[in-house]
Amino acid sequence: MELINFIINFINSMSLGEQLSIATGLIYIFLSVRQNPLCWPFGIVSVGIWMVIVFQGKLYSDAFLQFVYVVLGFYGWYQWLRGGRDNTPLEVQRVDRKLGLRLALIGLAAFIPTGYLMENYLEASFPWWDALTTIISLIAQYLLAKKYLENWLLWITADVMYIGIYYAKGWTGYSGLMAVYTAMAVLGFISWLKSYRADRERACSA
Repeated sequence: MELINFIINFINSMSLGEQLSIATGLIYIFLSVRQNPLCWPFGIVSVGIWMVIVFQGKLYSDAFLQFVYVVLGFYGWYQWLRGGRDNTPLEVQRVDRKLGLRLALIGLAAFIPTGYLMENYLEASFPWWDALTTIISLIAQYLLAKKYLENWLLWITADVMYIGIYYAKGWTGYSGLMAVYTAMAVLGFISWLKSYRADRERACSA
């Protein structure tokens, strides 16, 4: 009974926008783990709401990140449905060394100027942490849209950081959601790895 009361009070402490973003976000991550393309419209709604909230909280690069998420949401939706060979649904794939190196260099090149801009011109909260999580999350979202297994590893890294950032900003509800996202990302990695191996086995058998 005490646990139920805690959950109710926890939910009531959040704003309506935060509640809606969290609800649609949970549906999004659940469907993502299951590789269901319907995850994308729920994700678009979730990040669209959160974009407004974090902008008002002066996490400017995070707000920009949410806008990019909306764009990548439509891109990922199409890719999951038609991005495979002959316009077939995508299968889970792995990041090769060449792509991994290219993404790492792009991330490093983007991190320094983004952090500097956030700190010196936009007076953002936690500018360098904000910039770092933004870069990691953008790369992770691209990999998710293209169904690369390694997207989950990047999400785990970014979500753990977001737990601390959002808690420090007083957004306890969204900080809690990041903890749930972290756990779901671990499950997503395990589930997608099994799917990847099963696809490889079928391809070899054929």
